[in-house]
Amino acid sequence: MMDYSIEPRVTGLLLGTAAGDSLGLPGEHLGRKRWLRRFPGPLRQRFLFGHGMISDDTEHTIMAAQAVLSSGGDPESFLLSFSWRLRYWLLFLPAGCGWGTLRSVIRLWSGLSPRESGVASAGNGAAMRSAVFGVLFPDPIERREFVRLATQVTHSDHRAFVGALAVAEMAALALVTPLGRKPDRDDVCTRLRVMVSDDPEWLRLVDRMEEGWRNGVSVADFASSLGLGRGVSGYAYHTVPVALYGWFAHYGDVRETLNAVIPCGGDTDSTGAIAGALAGVSAGADAIPAEYTGRLFEYPYNVGFLRRLGTQLTRFSIGVPAAVVPAAYWAIPLRNLLFLGTVLAHLLGRVLFFWR
Repeated sequence: MMDYSIEPRVTGLLLGTAAGDSLGLPGEHLGRKRWLRRFPGPLRQRFLFGHGMISDDTEHTIMAAQAVLSSGGDPESFLLSFSWRLRYWLLFLPAGCGWGTLRSVIRLWSGLSPRESGVASAGNGAAMRSAVFGVLFPDPIERREFVRLATQVTHSDHRAFVGALAVAEMAALALVTPLGRKPDRDDVCTRLRVMVSDDPEWLRLVDRMEEGWRNGVSVADFASSLGLGRGVSGYAYHTVPVALYGWFAHYGDVRETLNAVIPCGGDTDSTGAIAGALAGVSAGADAIPAEYTGRLFEYPYNVGFLRRLGTQLTRFSIGVPAAVVPAAYWAIPLRNLLFLGTVLAHLLGRVLFFWR
């Protein structure tokens, strides 16, 4: 008999990504003070009349997961599948797209190989979609290779890869940590140093995380110590440390993790998506507050789709034949029009709120 006990953790990763992404989306690019002024109190869905929608963070996680299923775990097939999914994703005119990712997908459409399409950017585009590799590939060598392939399609800067690998490694660690327990802090820091990178800048960041965890520093104060008091940027070495710090500081508590990370401001959908993914795999799908996922207004990537995808990813991870989860792709352009209109309404609302 096959062991399906990890399915709630894998599904939790997907639902946690969607929850953090959607909760952070309404205040993306707001500074910390503006976020707290605009959205006082605990987090809740508020993007579209009390409901939430996902952005590119969750969409890219889905594309990466589907590409793994489509390829059957073959690296070359994965690279080809993922690069074509990125091409078609851009054709559907997503309202949100990082500058580095946009340029790389245009380069793909111009005929460049996915091994050459990545641009010199250290953005967080690769990190926001990499947690899924941590639960799909228990072998660290294989895990590293898939993170590298998924990164190089869009980002050629080594720091983008380091950030993405750090997220995948922490997801892998969370998956093998029993529910209700917290990984040892020294183990976490050792993995971040030894299994991720010896880049001096990265090692200094790990030292800062370790010191903050030891001294009980809040997530907001940790972000401020990195010079991010006005908001967390999309630079991989800003986004990833803040998301990892919040995940471990509030390990196993999805609500507390997201309520600590997202109000730091800045690239809130990405910090929320990464922290939510790690918190979801740490605590399981049932630990994600129902009001976060139950009020997602999404199609075709709704909660039912994410749960079906979690089932197939679990099958893949334990060596059982798995298949790509079908979706109503025809609905995506219509959904994106609604998304764009809502984004514009939020921008107008910000202007009116801060000028009243």
